[in-house]
Amino acid sequence: MNLHFRPENAHLVPFGDRQVLVAAKSMSLFVLDHVAEEILAYARTQSRLTLEQVTHTLQPRFSSVEVEETIQELLKLHVFVTEQPPPKPIRPVVDTARFPLGSLVLNVANKCNLHCSYCYEPDAAKYGAAPVQMDEATARTSIDFLFAKAGNNQEVNVIFFGGEALLNFKLMRQVVAYAKEKGEASGKKVDFSLTTNGTLLTDEIIDFFQEHRFGLTISMDGPQELHDKRRFFLNTRGERKGSYEQIVARVKRLMERYTARPVVARVTVTKGTVEIMRIYEHLTSLGFFEVGFSPVTASDSAEHGLDPADLRQVLAGFRELGALYIERALRNQYTGFSNMSTMLTDLYAGTNKLFPCGAGLGLLDVDGNGDVYLCHRFPGTEEHHYGNVKTGLAHDRLNDFLNSAHVENKPVCQTCWIRGLCGGGCYHEAMTQFGDAALPNLHYCTFLREWTEYGIQVYMTLQEQNPGFIETAVLRGRGDAPRELT
Repeated sequence: MNLHFRPENAHLVPFGDRQVLVAAKSMSLFVLDHVAEEILAYARTQSRLTLEQVTHTLQPRFSSVEVEETIQELLKLHVFVTEQPPPKPIRPVVDTARFPLGSLVLNVANKCNLHCSYCYEPDAAKYGAAPVQMDEATARTSIDFLFAKAGNNQEVNVIFFGGEALLNFKLMRQVVAYAKEKGEASGKKVDFSLTTNGTLLTDEIIDFFQEHRFGLTISMDGPQELHDKRRFFLNTRGERKGSYEQIVARVKRLMERYTARPVVARVTVTKGTVEIMRIYEHLTSLGFFEVGFSPVTASDSAEHGLDPADLRQVLAGFRELGALYIERALRNQYTGFSNMSTMLTDLYAGTNKLFPCGAGLGLLDVDGNGDVYLCHRFPGTEEHHYGNVKTGLAHDRLNDFLNSAHVENKPVCQTCWIRGLCGGGCYHEAMTQFGDAALPNLHYCTFLREWTEYGIQVYMTLQEQNPGFIETAVLRGRGDAPRELT
């Protein structure tokens, strides 16, 4: 039997004195035995080979039965294919009309009271003479739109976003009341979440979140000197004032009064703020259940974007925090490191993505005028404006984009072993970096591959030394912690 080796489907990750095979076609993991190790080592030296050739080469160390059985398993994983040419690839076709909507992001206010230096929202939208705030009629129509497109989903998610969403808290109250009414009428559960800078939290607002079990994500970048470096107020004279003191006082009050669900901190990691462990320890000391880090890898400003040297520092910090994660996990203690928990969850579930995220499929964004966009990062971007909640969704245009963004339509991704976990990368970062949201995020592939290798090593360690931990602590233990928007 003729065999063709497919190295893009067979990545090896060192694990102690053994190797883990990442079968990239299915994103499944296997600790290799000596037979498989030698077969793969030999295959990498040959342009073509046959079963008989492999069997002969590996004798007398392994019997022909051992070799043949292992080859059959590797064929199932598409690590080898027979010489018959594979069928011609069919261009994937996405029909968004068939995908039920699960989450709707409401940009209830594009204005913000902070002037964060790395914000992707244009200044004219946030600070211009007439910033847009969503009104009640548009909000109600948006909720109607969500329920009309929810299909058989038993739960829908309403995500409040800005700008700073709490600048329109009155509308948030109205939306919650109306969405709950719609949920009761349709037999669907409605979950609410919010990303906020935390500066406007009051006891009244916190109690409202408690009553309605909001999933809360607070944007906060660590200790005061790191946080205030990028997240500040700006007065009419152009003078900066850090926001840390105002936020931390309100966060402490939030942690005292809010007990409905775990609260997550979202950290934007920029040049000069890459002290991962220090940031994590500070934020967890304030009471945050989880901390998620979002490195800025695509930016119009050299002041913010992380270069390869910065990313190596971030990865070193992730590894340091990962070591703490393992140490605690072996004592059945959960560590709220969102990036690691997400990685372990994806590996445990066998996640194999065709797209980087649910934008355009299970999730859409609505701005203050009712216009529909791919996600919360795209309002005001005409090429990713897909209709209006009043007039309907432009399915054909959305389908065209998603077809072009499908990972199988990105040739460079087809040779990458993490394509099933990455899906090609963030659409908005691709647009910022390369001018086209459908292109792969090639600028940080190395970082993602190295981070994934480390995540696999952590996963295998926990599966061997505390096999129940991922299911009990990571999947169930995270409970209702919100999955923050990035």
